[in-house]
Amino acid sequence: MATFVITIDRSLCSGFGACAEFAPDLVEFGADGVAAARVGRSDDPRALDLASTCPMAAIVVVDAETGRQAA
Repeated sequence: MATFVITIDRSLCSGFGACAEFAPDLVEFGADGVAAARVGRSDDPRALDLASTCPMAAIVVVDAETGRQAA
């Protein structure tokens, strides 16, 4: 099973919230209304679809083994 690194560019986040609705155990919103990854690494396959939920393209998912962008 692959492990993914989830990164969120907080300067791009508009606080839309689709990512937290899709995977609340992977993403949370701070008091400032900006998304943050709850975990830095995950083997949850939903991580691959997480990036596509962000209309601002603020989420990047990388394969931890290869270092290549997975989503």
